[in-house]
Amino acid sequence: MNSRMKALRAIAIPLAALFASIPALAAGSETWTVDPVHSTAQFTARHFGIVPVIGTMPIVRASVELNPGSQIPVSVTAELDASKIDTHNDHRDSDLRSAHYFNVTETPPIKFVSTKITGTDPSHFTIAGDFTMHGQTHSITLSAQVVAAGKTPHGRSIIAYAATATIDRTQWGMTYGPLIVGNNVDLSINAEADAPEGT
Repeated sequence: MNSRMKALRAIAIPLAALFASIPALAAGSETWTVDPVHSTAQFTARHFGIVPVIGTMPIVRASVELNPGSQIPVSVTAELDASKIDTHNDHRDSDLRSAHYFNVTETPPIKFVSTKITGTDPSHFTIAGDFTMHGQTHSITLSAQVVAAGKTPHGRSIIAYAATATIDRTQWGMTYGPLIVGNNVDLSINAEADAPEGT
């Protein structure tokens, strides 16, 4: 065997081992679907930087990847619909949808894709990820926990998660009205993750 063949073999063998291991890792995990009807995405901003104003956005779709026997996610994805923002005031909601803030007619949906999940305690772990809002993507870290777990009357397994974070809206280019709305916004997610059918 000439030196070139030896070199190619030296590269090919570890690459083959690497790619062979990837399906085995993926095959062991399960995709749990977040139920939008029983999940909420809530935010709290401060009017004049003083008075808390609470709003919600629908979770359009979300999923949680779990390894069998574990309640701590391997990965998390979520999409929110800012066009249906609700702060219980039509005038304020219209302004939030406008180019002043979320600019919902021109920017893509709000999305979160986890990049790293840290911790082994279901009562406290962190989910770092890329958060896309107002057409920009930046990293955030959510403090998360398993609230409860059990089965529905039909025997399907479910897990309730809660997660919180505080972000600076100006980091996403949302700088309008600094004297009207405080820059720091608290996020709060409560989600029901449903096991795959039959589990």
